[in-house]
Amino acid sequence: MSNLFHDLETSENSPKEVLMVVENPSGYRGKLEYNKKYGAMILDRVSYSALPYPVEYGFIPRSWNKYDNDPMDIMALSSVSTYPGVIVNVRVLGMLKMEDTGELDHKVFGVPENDPIYNDVNSIEDISSHIIQTIEFYFANYKKLMKNKEVKILGWEGKEETYKFINETLEEYKNKFKK
Repeated sequence: MSNLFHDLETSENSPKEVLMVVENPSGYRGKLEYNKKYGAMILDRVSYSALPYPVEYGFIPRSWNKYDNDPMDIMALSSVSTYPGVIVNVRVLGMLKMEDTGELDHKVFGVPENDPIYNDVNSIEDISSHIIQTIEFYFANYKKLMKNKEVKILGWEGKEETYKFINETLEEYKNKFKK
């Protein structure tokens, strides 16, 4: 059985394009997480709020965010909702910087490379401000009903800084897992 975290190759065009393993599709209200040991999706929790994911949400294979001790989070604005375990080639546009209960918990942001609706989207500035505000609202509020959880939105980062951060997480993976 293949492991979606360890066995997928890095995209040829990384960090401008990265592979994303979808854990939570747009519109979903649960919190699925890929269990790296078992190679399967598990239900981490049911959402404490009525807010559904506004984007496709998952992780970048073979990445490790040393700040939250987890694979690098990634979200993609897609014209279709996918399914857990689907692999999407994402064109990176930037990154939402945030803090989750004192830990840096940034999220790479992009669009599917093969979604014609977003062919002309090349930066965060090409995304409607309403969509950006919706994403910020979701992440600022999705844990409000949980005890001892506090999320702070720190702003958005452009492509160049995001590319550097992605490269750091890919190197961190190699160091941590010696692959």
